Amino acid sequence: MELRHLRYFLELAKTLHYGVAAENLNISTPTLSVQINQLEEELGAPLFYRTQRKVELTQIGEIFQLEARETLQHAEQAKARVRSAARGERGYIRVGYVASALLSGVLTRLLTCFSAGAPDISINARESAMDTLATQVSERTIDVAFVRGPVPLPADVGYIEVEQDHFALALPESHPLVVQEQPIEPAQLKGETFILPEQVSGTITFAQRGGFILSRSWSAGSLNEVLANVALGNGVAVIPAILMNQLKLPGITYREIPGAVIPSSIWFLYRKRERTPAVNKLVRMIERNV
Repeated sequence: MELRHLRYFLELAKTLHYGVAAENLNISTPTLSVQINQLEEELGAPLFYRTQRKVELTQIGEIFQLEARETLQHAEQAKARVRSAARGERGYIRVGYVASALLSGVLTRLLTCFSAGAPDISINARESAMDTLATQVSERTIDVAFVRGPVPLPADVGYIEVEQDHFALALPESHPLVVQEQPIEPAQLKGETFILPEQVSGTITFAQRGGFILSRSWSAGSLNEVLANVALGNGVAVIPAILMNQLKLPGITYREIPGAVIPSSIWFLYRKRERTPAVNKLVRMIERNV
């Protein structure tokens, strides 16, 4: 049984006339008769009463009419959904991100803008460790990601810089340098314990400016863990400057780093040879809006 059999049946059930139904279907009357006979043979039951004067639906035909109509409707809906997905109008996108991308507002701004123009594409966002996100994109565990660059990338993963930022200092409120009116120079923190975030490049550059190596440091992992340990007085940290305005926490004091800024930025990661239309639509939108 094919969809055309259902269309032929429904047209005949509507007109109850072989000649009229065949004309509406743009086929010959004998062809329509053969198709209906094949359908009845497959179903094992007559769908129509036929006389020289008229054609009527049998009780089984009336039941089949309802089923055939629903089946065709479902088929048309499925075809429309698939075509919509192929045009990038429908589907889903899995987004990975680091906390600083969320706190900066760039993730929300870009994805909200995208959703406004593509309401039938669902977005699932989840926070992950930064050193795993590029690999997750490459291995198709997720589709795209927001990370704090620079980070090493697999050959098949590209990036778009979506926001520029710089690094700043986070110190415990009890730290003796907090009361200092002058900027805190990197050299003044020689010998301090540094709580390392996932992106360590800013901390390394800070230490180089101060003329020391990070002899006392440990990796806390996520940004929340870094800030928790700073608040508890376990050390100081070099953190994204966006936090100074977006995340006021008890027990922590922020300070700008004097001199030339230590740059940082938020990257949007994507697969260079993406095959999913919905994901490609998001990539193109972000390219236009940054």
